[in-house]
Amino acid sequence: MAPTPIILPAALPTELLTYVLIHQSYPTTLIICTSRKIFLDSIISTLNYSSTHPPTEEQPQLEHTTEDETPPPTDDTIDRAPQEASKPDPNHSTLDQHPLLINTIHQLITSRSINTVFVPTISHLRAYLATFPKFVASETLSPAQDWDKPGERCPLLVVYGMLELHRDTSEWSAQGLASTLASLVQVGLLSERRVVIFERKVEEDSRSDKVGEEGEMEIVEEERESPWKELVPLLSGSARRAGLDIDSQGWSGRTVEIGRILRRWFVFEKGDWSLKKSGK
Repeated sequence: MAPTPIILPAALPTELLTYVLIHQSYPTTLIICTSRKIFLDSIISTLNYSSTHPPTEEQPQLEHTTEDETPPPTDDTIDRAPQEASKPDPNHSTLDQHPLLINTIHQLITSRSINTVFVPTISHLRAYLATFPKFVASETLSPAQDWDKPGERCPLLVVYGMLELHRDTSEWSAQGLASTLASLVQVGLLSERRVVIFERKVEEDSRSDKVGEEGEMEIVEEERESPWKELVPLLSGSARRAGLDIDSQGWSGRTVEIGRILRRWFVFEKGDWSLKKSGK
């Protein structure tokens, strides 16, 4: 029997890859709901942002000594060498220190057992799910890893950016989303994999280009990280009611929250990155 499908909070591409590397077991499939180029560009953008905005941590203060305690050396060469060594290298970047860029043995072995698929449209996604292979026989599985505890990991079917793939299309409705979700759950059941859904989290720099005031930025961030509260029409092809502005437009007919649709099959859980952000 397949594990219960889950939904995790919105995550950056680097957080997505880190989660898959930690929790996956062979065979695992990662479905990216965008083109390969866009996804790789988002990873580069995230890595560059993390390198220029490192996490703020309290640095230990060095004890200062007086001139009486440590007199300066008389040899000018000895005095100059430590200063030159302590100068930061302008060519060195914290980008090289990101865990995903460190080729550990575990990371190299694990990445080889992950099948990555890019689906830029809903048609591509549904066509791939319709032809998804069933569970692989046990004799073809990768060798068991002795350091993994039984039940700690399981094969995954990870989908990244499913809602954004449906947005602004004729399938942006409860009917369209339920059709895709039902296919995902069926594939997870037949292939005995845990279905995991992520949405993409927007970096702070890209949000600041769209909003100017601090209060507005907080609203946009909350909406982006809680897409499950959005309302969608029940049927595909529903039209919006005209309004004075975009915010006043609504859907014609009945609507329903996206989270209510997802709760029919999925369980909402917390991710490691959301727990760190909340301080829990």
